[in-house]
Formats: sequence, C-alpha cells, structure tokens
Amino acid sequence: MSRWVTLVLLGVLGALGTSHVADAGCGCAKPPPPRAVVRPFVAWPTETITLFNDNLVNGVTYNVRFRSSMAHAVVWTKGIADTTHRDLADGQVRPRLTVAVPALPPGPCRITIWGQNLKAFSVDDDQFTVTAPPIALHQFGETIALDGYQAGVGRDGTAYLAFDLSQVTDATTFYGTAIGLPVTYSAGNVAMYNDQGFLMQTLDSPGAVWSITHGDSTMSDVLGYWRHEFATYKQQHQQLHDFAVDQDPNWHMDGTYHVNHDKIVVAINATTNGVSHLARGMTPPFKLVVMSAASSTGIPGLGGSSGSSSGGGGADDTSGDDGSLSELPGPTTILSK
Repeated sequence: MSRWVTLVLLGVLGALGTSHVADAGCGCAKPPPPRAVVRPFVAWPTETITLFNDNLVNGVTYNVRFRSSMAHAVVWTKGIADTTHRDLADGQVRPRLTVAVPALPPGPCRITIWGQNLKAFSVDDDQFTVTAPPIALHQFGETIALDGYQAGVGRDGTAYLAFDLSQVTDATTFYGTAIGLPVTYSAGNVAMYNDQGFLMQTLDSPGAVWSITHGDSTMSDVLGYWRHEFATYKQQHQQLHDFAVDQDPNWHMDGTYHVNHDKIVVAINATTNGVSHLARGMTPPFKLVVMSAASSTGIPGLGGSSGSSSGGGGADDTSGDDGSLSELPGPTTILSK
C-alpha cells in the first residue's frame, strides 16, 4: 500500500475537530431508537438481536427461522420470550424475544417466529440485514488491510461495515477506503449505528468532523472520521452511581438508557459512476484499508472544522480548507505497495 493512502487517511482523520465533544455528554445523550419489530436492524453472526411483538407469551420457547434472501440459506434457532424488560424506544415494558444471529452470509434476511406450531409473526428482509463481523480498531497508528472483504448490502443498496471500538479510548482519527470497489458517496449518504440500534451520527449533522476525498476508477472515495475521547464516558460509567449499568445492561441505575459505543456499524449508500447503487446481498470482494492515528484535535490539514468532503463543506468538494489534501498524489499509487 502506498504512502498516498496513508497520508489521505491520516488527513481525513485529522480534520475531525473538537466540535463534536460538546454534544457527547456522558456519551448516552442520543435520541432513542424508533420502535421496531427487530433491533438492531443490521447485525452479524453471533450478535444478539431483539424481536418485538405483543403476541409473545412470557416464558414460552419460540422457534426462529432466518432465511437469507440472496443465498437462499435457512437456519433455525430458538429463543424464550420475556415480558419484563423496557423497550429503549420509549421505556415501556414490551414483550420481546432475544436470539443470536446464526451463521449466515451477508445480505437481507427474513426472520419468521413460530410458537406451539403456529406462525407468530415475520420480519421482512427489508427490515433486517446480515453483515460481516466487526473489525477491531485501535487508538494508535495502524494500517489494517483486508483482502477479499465483503460487507452486507441491504435491499435499498446500503452497505454496512461493522467495527469494534472497545479498545479505543483516546481521541483518534480513522480513514477507510475500498480498493477494487470504486464507489462514491457524499456526507448525506453516511450514517453510524450502534449494536442497540441507536443512530449515533450522520456526517451531515452538526458537530460531526469528517472528510471525504474522491477516489478513482479502481478505488472508492476515502472517508475520514474523527472520534473524540471516551475516557470521560468510561470513567462516568465506572465511578458514578447514576451511570452504573442496571441488571438490564440497556439501562442506568438512575433510570436513563445506556448507549453502547463499542460496536459501530457504518452505513454507506454509495453509487457506481454516481448512478447505480450496490446490488443487494453482499459487496463484490475488495481490499478494505482502514488507518488510524492518535489525534486530539481532529483531522490534520482540514482545520478542525465541522466536516465536509475533504473538509470544505460541500458534498462534492475535493479539497481541504487549506487545499492540503488536493496536493497529495493520485489514488492509484495506493496499489503500489
């Protein structure tokens, strides 16, 4: 991988400034997720999901069928209904069924729940997508290059890439690109969710610090994102009684909901040549490159502003506030190493 890729990824990371810290609060100051029949709506094998339906009977074991829409694979599992826990959407106690996602290929998946030989309810495949397991990231300088990576793609063409940030506490800048998958996107096409179904961040929302640098015919756009420090968040949950997690890990002792920050799914609705969306199912195999760098003040070269495509504010701008990224070599040099 070339020096250009490293520089671009670092540049994206550094541009993410400190403006996002102010709206973080304890890290749990997020709007609640909407009511849904399944949450989260995207997950990976072994990840736990929760199914909601008023007809579930407490203590009854239900058979759960996962049917992959693209691979036509079917896997059965079981779960026991529970009617004692509150829903994150509104704090109301609601019947639910919690199960682990079985081994399935990435892509849209239909879920059907049966009890006592009767069909209870179904979740259509436009409401749930399986994706690849999370990639562990770190807060030190590092380059991760995964050959043959394939992410899950929902029915609407949105690709989902999962990351494990449990080892990231300090402020860190990340950039990522797909070599062999030359797609493009703007800030309005990128959102981040956690493993509880919370919308964590959209790039075009106030306070987000990011950068998008255009790729070329062999490489996708390069996305950079600055993540503020989480030492304060972790200290509050370890030392303050109100933020201590209750017996239900979704809730604090003071009755407010807890928001996880360790597992994040980046949702990108990208296009090829600005026209065609990715086909539902899974992406073609590509080389995923993710770089990290310690960065207390944001993405280098982008002025620490509240993000834009390469820091300028417009979705199609390709140069930073000071033009520094536009001076870098072309993206094809990434393939030289």
